[in-house]
Amino acid sequence: MSVPVVTIIGRPNVGKSTLFNRIIKKREAIVDDQPGATRDRLYAETDWQGQSFMLVDTGGYMPQVLDEMEKAIREQVEIAIEEADVILYVTDQSTGVTDWDQDIASKLKKAEKKVILIVNKVDNQMMEAEIYQFFNLGLGEPLGVSALHGRAIGDMLDELVQKVRKVPEIPQAEDGIKLAVVGRENVGKSSFVNTLIGKARSIVTTIPGTTRDPIDSELNYQKRKYLLIDTAGLKRKTRVKENILFYSHLRTLRSIQRADVVLYFLDATDGPTRQDLRIVQEAAVQKKGLVVAVNKWDLIPKDEKTMNIWEKALREKLGIYSYIPIVFTSVLEKKRLYKLLDVATEVYQELQKVIPTHELNESLLPIMQTTSPPSVQGKEIKIKYITQVKSSPPVFAFFCNFPKLVMESYRRFLERKIRELWGFHGVPVTVVFKSKGKKRK
Repeated sequence: MSVPVVTIIGRPNVGKSTLFNRIIKKREAIVDDQPGATRDRLYAETDWQGQSFMLVDTGGYMPQVLDEMEKAIREQVEIAIEEADVILYVTDQSTGVTDWDQDIASKLKKAEKKVILIVNKVDNQMMEAEIYQFFNLGLGEPLGVSALHGRAIGDMLDELVQKVRKVPEIPQAEDGIKLAVVGRENVGKSSFVNTLIGKARSIVTTIPGTTRDPIDSELNYQKRKYLLIDTAGLKRKTRVKENILFYSHLRTLRSIQRADVVLYFLDATDGPTRQDLRIVQEAAVQKKGLVVAVNKWDLIPKDEKTMNIWEKALREKLGIYSYIPIVFTSVLEKKRLYKLLDVATEVYQELQKVIPTHELNESLLPIMQTTSPPSVQGKEIKIKYITQVKSSPPVFAFFCNFPKLVMESYRRFLERKIRELWGFHGVPVTVVFKSKGKKRK
């Protein structure tokens, strides 16, 4: 299920990135006194009081030319209003209400979105009296906080959680395999979906999009139901390129959240880009099944060795995600499109796989006796018991005497052995270490 999106907006230099860092409890965003110091837009999934949400910082991608900055900010605000479920509108107590603040507020008042008006840099109780001028923005009672010092952040998050919990869920099909079709622009995503639903005789219906415009199509194939999730572009005309790129990325993330399996489309004529690898990593981090479709394969000059050479090079670039199946497709020539659907179905089935506990222990314990965990701080680590505690995605628990001392390299070793023995093609495998006593509870 997609988590709600909470977007921080406001004019430059009001402390948006500092607030972002404070909420996610990490120093992720670049913080500087210069307007537009955040060079990368940032997003992070976080939670408060058990309620998860995706937090988005719109502090960056400001044009360096000052007369272009206002245009970029206006677009940011308009797209944020369109995309966000809840908006944290940040102003600055030290400057008072500015014309830009008024302009942003007027746009927010016209939108049917939940807004929390935040007055930042209220560092102590004496400054509270200064925030009431912000009532004039017409967005309700302002909340004075200090993002830098953490003052009143808990109160702000309490109010935020109440608004987030009232966000309606995105409707989804009751059953069927949910496939997110994602990738950079012009790689053939929509053409792939259109080809499948155009040729299939047993389409049930096309589900109307929500306000965020995911295009969901139901499909029957080989006696199975599928929900194909393809994300549309922005409705409005956006002139600042970086705004388009970021919010396209955000929509991709939302599609990934809703999916069981992600079909990631690469352009064979470009090869894998950093952006491609970043999205693949994001899908893996979210524990989604994955298949990579190398599309436009018809445009590549090739012989009988080209596909193997291409696949080997791609797996090297995928690194720790080399377990992902790769299918070479041509949407234009309608080649291997149903093979892609078949492989996605196999990955979905791998997600559901459960390995019996006795089989895990009989197979893995001898391996760990031969290749035991390295000793750490003079302590010998002994793993006594293994069980699968979850499927979809699979999680394996290894019970040992010093779970916190197991090195990451050994975790990777065990993951590789699990894949060698039981497959899990296209599926992120999670290996956790627990204290021996916990398995009896």
